[in-house]
Amino acid sequence: MSFDDNLLYQDTSDNHHIDDTYSHLIEETVASNDHDGDEASIVGRALTAIVDIGSNGIRFSISSKAPHHARIMPCVFKDRLGISLFDAQLPDSATSTVRKPIPQDAIHEIIQAMKRFRWICEDFGVPSSGVKVVATEATREAPNCQEFIDTIYSATGWKVSLLSKEEEGRTGAYGVASSFHDISGLFMDMGGGSTQFSWIRATDGEMRISDHPVSLPFGAAALTRRMKYQDFAQLYGEIQEAFESALEKIDLPSELLDEAQINGGFRMFVCGGGFRGLGHLLLACEPDYPIQTIINGFSTTCDKVERMANYLLLKREPPRLNAKSNRIFRVSARREQQLPAVGLLVSAALESLPRIKTFHFSEGGVREGVLYSMIPDEIKLEDPLLTATRPYAPLLTERYWDLLRMGLPTTPGIVPDEVALRVVPALCNIAFVHCSYPKELQPTAALHVATTGIIAGAHGLSHKIRALIGMACCERWGGDIPPSEEDFYARLERLIMNADPEHGESLIYWTKYCGKMMHVICGIHPGGNIRPGSLVLQLRNVTTANDLAVSTANLGIADEGSDEDTATTTALESMDPSKIKYAVYVILPGDDIKYSYSVRNRIFNLQRKIRKLNKKYRCAGKVKVFVKYGNDDLASKG
Repeated sequence: MSFDDNLLYQDTSDNHHIDDTYSHLIEETVASNDHDGDEASIVGRALTAIVDIGSNGIRFSISSKAPHHARIMPCVFKDRLGISLFDAQLPDSATSTVRKPIPQDAIHEIIQAMKRFRWICEDFGVPSSGVKVVATEATREAPNCQEFIDTIYSATGWKVSLLSKEEEGRTGAYGVASSFHDISGLFMDMGGGSTQFSWIRATDGEMRISDHPVSLPFGAAALTRRMKYQDFAQLYGEIQEAFESALEKIDLPSELLDEAQINGGFRMFVCGGGFRGLGHLLLACEPDYPIQTIINGFSTTCDKVERMANYLLLKREPPRLNAKSNRIFRVSARREQQLPAVGLLVSAALESLPRIKTFHFSEGGVREGVLYSMIPDEIKLEDPLLTATRPYAPLLTERYWDLLRMGLPTTPGIVPDEVALRVVPALCNIAFVHCSYPKELQPTAALHVATTGIIAGAHGLSHKIRALIGMACCERWGGDIPPSEEDFYARLERLIMNADPEHGESLIYWTKYCGKMMHVICGIHPGGNIRPGSLVLQLRNVTTANDLAVSTANLGIADEGSDEDTATTTALESMDPSKIKYAVYVILPGDDIKYSYSVRNRIFNLQRKIRKLNKKYRCAGKVKVFVKYGNDDLASKG
């Protein structure tokens, strides 16, 4: 039996596997017209329970892989038993390398926890075939491994899939692939007893890793113990040599080498408890960083990681954070003691690896890897941002998307794909989520939609995309936020600029532009439907300064005392046409009876806001907005 067969279709007393009925779940989702309890029944039959018997603890979870949200793998239950099988097997003598058997009292506690979890699975309605139990290095290397897994089967009826070193590396890679939309780079998974090293590419739903991933005996717990007894220089050199050899074995493909050459270095994707602890420490040292509570999708430069690794290595303790508390969020006392070992690994590895440009932290591990490997390829293709926002989409969301796209340049390289293909459709999906909120709360709640709001728990979103969709949603509701939230907004902008210095300004400009345009579109069409002919956006190229000398329609707005803020005839011959590349006409019907003062004011403010946007950001293809009535002849205009 292949690895995937062994992992995903392990035999149980119930031969009706969830995976075998996956296509039926899809058919039921599409074909059923009876919505009473329909989703609940589909989700119930698609629940999968995972028991991950790791080196540093045993993790229990129940997740849904129902087709409509399988890409973001929503978890309905999660628990952890803090028993370290690695520590339990440590020899009594510092000079001995012979592992002790897993103690009977530890086995007893694990069995009791599994029995409780079986009871919880019954309460959730998890099918008996929907429980997957996997074990990694600490179980695999235990002298009484077979006795341990036999005891589990006798007590629970669950067979344990014992992953080999190669299978463990591949499952960890699946977990990392689930954590991002598209990834390409090097990969490390640091557990308690070992570290897996490979390269990974996951694009268009297809994941590839090295045919020869390497498992190194440098887990966080293992290194912590060795640092107490072994010569530092010798251990550092051993890790260096191991990574030099591993780099040759994984056989980097030419496309990865080419990407690194173009981008100025490789991207490093990391997961496992050791790296999660390091990621949380890095976040704790940046108190102004706006997303502190989500480790998945956090990215930072290699320089920052290397400086922290060297500090941990030299000081043998984390830096003190502040005078009030030295606690690191989401890092236990035991994990904190292992951080110097993580520093040792990173510092030595970076001496041997080619240039690394950025580090990307993933929450995905064996548990997420098992789930992701069970998802059909067509669902792996989905953008997790669109999957997360789809349940909130109005019935005719495509009409909003089509109208907004009419105001976006189609020339390649102008509007970043991340905005045009991800932010825009997601924004249309959740454009009305906050409509029942008080007016003064709407833009603030929308700003936090992906950090503490309705899609904050979605798996697979980077911090950058969380910031972008939050800013877009805030602008969709007018962007009027109190000073404290203005500070948060500014920190989200800095996050984007630091994550993508080359394209950051363009990402922010077009995200804000789309949000401001949606503020007008949704103001005119607040009911989830766009009536034909009531609003048209028309995009024109600007090739000369004369193209910007147009007569805008009088919207009946009182003059606010500023020449810049009026909607009368505007001459822009002095403006450099290299900065403004497009003119967008907001075309309204000649009969404006449908448009209240508030709507006309919203359109007027759009012009003013886009002018300010154009002044603040330097990027290609900026837009000037004009308003026209439908009976004005545009056919003769440039």
